[in-house]
Amino acid sequence: MTAALFALTPVASPAQGAPSTTAAPRVNWLGMNGDKLAYGRDAQGNRVPDYSYAGYRGGGVPLPAVPARVTVPAPSGQDDTAALQQAIDTASALPPDAQGFRGAVRLGPGRYRIGGTLRVTASGVVIRGSGGATVLAADGARSRTLITFGAKSSYGVVGTPARVTDDYVPVGSGTLTLSSTAGLSVGDAVVVERPTTQAWIDAIGMKGIFTPDWSLRFERRITAISGNRITLDIPLTNALEQQYTQATVYRYTFPRISQVGLENLSADGGAMTAAPDYSSTFYNAALWEFNAVEDSWVSNVVANRFGGAGQTALGPQSRRVSVLRTQMLDMVTTDSSARSNAYLLQGQQNLVQDCRVTATKVHAFTTYGRQAGPNVFSRCTAELVQTTYDSGGHQRWGSGTLYDQLRVDGTLLLVNNGTRGSGHGWSDANSTAYNCVTEGYRIQGPPTAHNWSFGCTGTLLDNSDGEVVSPGKPVLPASLYDQQLADRTS
Repeated sequence: MTAALFALTPVASPAQGAPSTTAAPRVNWLGMNGDKLAYGRDAQGNRVPDYSYAGYRGGGVPLPAVPARVTVPAPSGQDDTAALQQAIDTASALPPDAQGFRGAVRLGPGRYRIGGTLRVTASGVVIRGSGGATVLAADGARSRTLITFGAKSSYGVVGTPARVTDDYVPVGSGTLTLSSTAGLSVGDAVVVERPTTQAWIDAIGMKGIFTPDWSLRFERRITAISGNRITLDIPLTNALEQQYTQATVYRYTFPRISQVGLENLSADGGAMTAAPDYSSTFYNAALWEFNAVEDSWVSNVVANRFGGAGQTALGPQSRRVSVLRTQMLDMVTTDSSARSNAYLLQGQQNLVQDCRVTATKVHAFTTYGRQAGPNVFSRCTAELVQTTYDSGGHQRWGSGTLYDQLRVDGTLLLVNNGTRGSGHGWSDANSTAYNCVTEGYRIQGPPTAHNWSFGCTGTLLDNSDGEVVSPGKPVLPASLYDQQLADRTS
């Protein structure tokens, strides 16, 4: 059957606004071939990334039901930090079962006051409430994170890195030619490292904004080796360009905890808003943070009156974490010129799905940059009261983010932020806005990469010189993430 593809729409109708007069090459980027997606490619072979690998255990895997092993006493009416931490430590000392779970720490109904920060540092430990009747409440007028999962970690190179010898590896490719495959085997976990160089910074117009002191590190697994060619389990979300950088592949160590979770409860950060310095520290008033953590989750959690920089702070070292069916309500920020973030994705293969935020003056769904992707926001709603604000990448080349079926009372911006803030520059690259409902959206195309929108509604803002498909008219399938996941797993 011939693939029926959506055609690129380089010029919107007047009612939708007009993109830049510089038209991109006409490419039929996406469509359906029978019941599966078909992909178009540009002249270099780049395509819309496969974002379906985001989520717990690589996407499409149901969250486990972990047996409760430790029960927390009823709330004391005083600071319960010590009692809760003791329960977490007790569970952490239990032997893991065959699936790697030590057990759930079960909290009963009531309001547990937390004067400090709870820390989960062992794999296989889940904090579980009894539904909305269980409340974790900040106690004390001091901005902080109430729960942290994992510690900081660092990459360790194993063996000698092999150079990628291809002149160009396009977005969406998972096959690389190396200088040598000696020491590599099928099944090895590897990093594909793409260093940032001054030559590339100059090519994308970020001289004086970006600095060549960071890399994109794609964590992948080798599925096949043929001579000096390897195949990876997950395609890349950024091109590897020999003219700008020398990418390498190596086996690695990166200590993380896994199989940890937070579920079935609510939280209240209101006490922190009384901090005398709240106007400058509200960024720190957060419910949780994931550090070096993988294959973990948050589900069925409602948070009220927090203000932090990422109520769902999935940090740059997190991987394959799902945040499902959550709400961040009535966020309390200030009139600072900088804004807080409601849902913040970093790391790689992370998923936020079926979420809701109500707030004023926030970045509702955003990334911090320098993440390798893929990462996904899907079926989330932002109801920004009093003052509308934005969603989209915040800074520094966040590669491979999908904004899927978002409803935003504000703008969705996949753009070059230039010298704004601390010098944010290009904030999204190879990212996609798909069937999003907005007040307005701007899609800009970075040099050496693409940004796409398909079927988004709202005013198409000026200077939208990215790949804009079907502006003002939703497309099928309804969800890109769901369809890509079905294509891969069926």
